[in-house]
Amino acid sequence: MYRYFFQTAGLLLLPFAAYAAPLIVLDPGHTPSQGGALGVRGQYEVVYNDRIAAELKTALEADGWQVAVTRKPGEERTLAERAGMANQAKADIFLSLHHDSAQPQYLQKIQVSGKEAYQTLRPISGYSLFVSGENPKFDQSYKLASSIGKEIRAIGRTPAAHHAEPITGENRPWLDKENGVYRYDKLAVLRQTVMPAVLLEFGVIVDRDDEAYVDDAINRRRMTEAVVRALRPYRHH
Repeated sequence: MYRYFFQTAGLLLLPFAAYAAPLIVLDPGHTPSQGGALGVRGQYEVVYNDRIAAELKTALEADGWQVAVTRKPGEERTLAERAGMANQAKADIFLSLHHDSAQPQYLQKIQVSGKEAYQTLRPISGYSLFVSGENPKFDQSYKLASSIGKEIRAIGRTPAAHHAEPITGENRPWLDKENGVYRYDKLAVLRQTVMPAVLLEFGVIVDRDDEAYVDDAINRRRMTEAVVRALRPYRHH
């Protein structure tokens, strides 16, 4: 029996026995050319995503997971390619890693060291989790998202509520308000993957206080440890 395991250069066919531990695919959102949200420091989201992906990979490997990452820092990768890589690798879990923004009416443009940046006009903070009803493992995805949210909430983080607001660009239905889980069916990487798949926004980088939280190494370690705890039951399935 064989399992596909991917590297940057492509897919490698290796004996399944070599990867007896379950495989999780981490997907650092965005790319260098499409950097995602622009935060209060004038730094694009992709930088935060790459950093947390590297830290979470280390923590998960220490906990007994096989971990693959959809792209290295500096690499471009389409959404379809990311999902396709996870499907071909027959991954057990797909986790897309992001940092959040807010709708334009809640933002003001600022300058930071001569660079353009954005910050919120009012406090908008917290983590968010998304699952797609079009993922064939929706029920498992929902359960996993709630578990991750519960563990992150246990370290003192509060779910972000702004995605549920009835405004253009938001209006996402809650699935588990207590633990910060929304339903967002059309997210490409979630609907195109065939294993349980979750998208996690660690914090709001256009909010000065929340950006400071996710930029702090101790806080990031606590969040990655929370994710590892939530995933632990899936390591033995």
